[in-house]
Amino acid sequence: MTTTKGILIFAHNNEEIDYFKLAVINAYYIKRNLGIHDITVVTNQFSYDYNIEKLGHKFIDDAVSNVVITEKNKAFKNANRRLYKDTSHTNKTLPFYNVDRCDAYELSPYDETILIDADYLILSDALNNCWGHENDLMMNWQYDDIMIDRNDPLLKRLSPFGIKMYWATVVYFKKSNYAEQFFNTVKHVRDNNNYYQDLYRWPGSLYRNDYSFSVAAHMLGGFVDKAIPQLPIPSLYKTFDTDDIHSSPRMNEILFYLEKPKSLGDFVLCKWRDLDIHVMNKWAINRVSEELINHVT
Repeated sequence: MTTTKGILIFAHNNEEIDYFKLAVINAYYIKRNLGIHDITVVTNQFSYDYNIEKLGHKFIDDAVSNVVITEKNKAFKNANRRLYKDTSHTNKTLPFYNVDRCDAYELSPYDETILIDADYLILSDALNNCWGHENDLMMNWQYDDIMIDRNDPLLKRLSPFGIKMYWATVVYFKKSNYAEQFFNTVKHVRDNNNYYQDLYRWPGSLYRNDYSFSVAAHMLGGFVDKAIPQLPIPSLYKTFDTDDIHSSPRMNEILFYLEKPKSLGDFVLCKWRDLDIHVMNKWAINRVSEELINHVT
């Protein structure tokens, strides 16, 4: 039998950040760099309609093969608010709608799925190493900040003496009993968030999939750190929301402004090329969105 494989992206807009547009732009890069044309975007009616008017049916349909419309949980949307940064100079508190990511197993139409954040830009073919893998589920606990002098211990564990943090930024899974059990466990953690926060002692009131995925990995891994295998990629590279983007001069290349760890608000210039990258400053991507689009269309 031929197995189906595809990419799954969740993209729910808030008042300022157009996650759906980021997902569509990324879909063009996925098609170009991975050669994968089966791409599903999970969104809501407002985000979809806004981009139909803004980008047009053809631009979206040429990038995305399948759109799943879900209904927003308004109570969650109003309660789950996070501090977004457009560098250290601008801070805004906005809704962070991530409640349905644990539904990925049911929503994916593929036998093999790579679940990615809309802002995890696919600038290489590295994720093709996942297809046909012997592991039913893979995600990373190790990551690399491309500003090598920056080291935040709060990003490595859920609490100073807590479990290892897995990143839900990229997750590979097969349709299998093990993967289904994993996502059901993530749902259980989400639905009992207060209990598991008390147990695992992560900070703040924000619901994060990194936390619920980490707890599920810990539980299904026999309560042992690092039990879920990591993705077969060079690394999970990241820039953070205090960083900015100068430009995208050519295909698969981005020039970043990286904030100096000991001089906040000051930057060094970094050329990044042919490696996938998680860009957490969403406004920065939007400022160079036309350049990114021009490279792939």
